[in-house]
Amino acid sequence: MESELKNINTTIPKLIGEEIRKFRKLKKLTQTELALMVGKDRQYLYKIEKGVVKPNIVTISIIAFALDLELSELFENIKRNNIK
Repeated sequence: MESELKNINTTIPKLIGEEIRKFRKLKKLTQTELALMVGKDRQYLYKIEKGVVKPNIVTISIIAFALDLELSELFENIKRNNIK
């Protein structure tokens, strides 16, 4: 159980970051443009997209809003079987 929780702790931020990056590119936004929209700096957004930092749910919600997404859309492709 402990190793599974550790995997979740490292895998979920990466998967969320990948989804944010995918939707950002679909909207044809640069990291700088999205960062300005959500009130963060580009480096922080880069770290979110790479899964280096673990943004809280409010930050994720703000990013989803800026990308004109429902939270469920952002998490849609993150399924239990994606967590390795």
